[in-house]
Amino acid sequence: MSSSVTAVRDRSDLKQVMAKANEKLLVLEFMGSVSYRSTCEYMKPILDGIAAKKDAYFYTIDVNNDQFKEIAKEARLQALPTFLIVKGTKTVRFLVAPDEAELSSSIEDALEGKIN
Repeated sequence: MSSSVTAVRDRSDLKQVMAKANEKLLVLEFMGSVSYRSTCEYMKPILDGIAAKKDAYFYTIDVNNDQFKEIAKEARLQALPTFLIVKGTKTVRFLVAPDEAELSSSIEDALEGKIN
């Protein structure tokens, strides 16, 4: 099994993550800074648990209003946490503040090829 949860610090890190993941499943978690931290932190152990069970790469992006404003705008974030499930270079699922069941089933569907 080759799964990991990693923090992405800037656009360069994001590009490296995308290249490393290649055709494997990539789950990007956009988290907030101060005001959204408790909601986003609740999801982190859930992602860690899914990552431990699945053959996929998982990365966490800590969205800071100053540092990631451009990336957040490009991703069209509406609320936090937001998860993008990516295969190759294509976003196959965009989840805004999902619960544990929705996040787990979306990842499983993507791994099984039910969503492309």
